[in-house]
Amino acid sequence: MKLEFSNDDFQTKLMLLYMLEQIEIPLTEQFILDICTTRNDWINYMECVSVFHDLLRDGFIYTPDSLDNKRCRYTLTAKGRSGLSIYYEEVPEKTREEISEFCKTNRMYFKRLQEYVADFHKNSDGTYMVTLRIIETASSEPMFEIKINFQTRADAVKAVEIWTDKAPSFYEFVYTNLLG
Repeated sequence: MKLEFSNDDFQTKLMLLYMLEQIEIPLTEQFILDICTTRNDWINYMECVSVFHDLLRDGFIYTPDSLDNKRCRYTLTAKGRSGLSIYYEEVPEKTREEISEFCKTNRMYFKRLQEYVADFHKNSDGTYMVTLRIIETASSEPMFEIKINFQTRADAVKAVEIWTDKAPSFYEFVYTNLLG
C-alpha cells in the first residue's frame, strides 16, 4: 500500500494517525489539535490543522458523526490503520512511547470531556441558562439533557465546571428516582 504523503509532512501525518490509534476513542477536531499541539509539543498548530484536513480528505481518518463540525468526532479508517501499520516505525520510538503514555493516561479524561458536555448563555433578563448533556458515544446524540436557570454568571460557570465530574452520579440519581 502506498501512502499519499509528501515527504515533508509524512512523519507528522504518521504521528497524528498513531495518536488516534493509541487514544482508542473518536475525538473532536478541537481535542485532536489540543492534544498534539497545546498539551504536547508534538506538532506545530498550523501544520497539525493542515495535516488533519489532508488525512480527512485522503480517507485516512473519518467521522461517523453527521453532526455539526464542533461535535463531530474523528477516528482512523481501515486505510489509516493499514498505512500506519506499514510505516509506524517512521515515527521515532521515543515519540511513540510519549504518545502511547499520554494516551493511556488521558484516554478516560478525554472520553468524559466529550460525553459530559455543559455550556451556558445569558438570558435577556440577566439570568444564565445552563445546558447539561450526556452524549451517547455511539450516536453522538444527547441521551440526557437538562436546562437550569442560574441567577449569576459565577453560579453558571461553577455548574459547567463541575458537570464533568458529577454527570454520572447525577444521571444515576435521576434515572433511579424516575423508576423507583
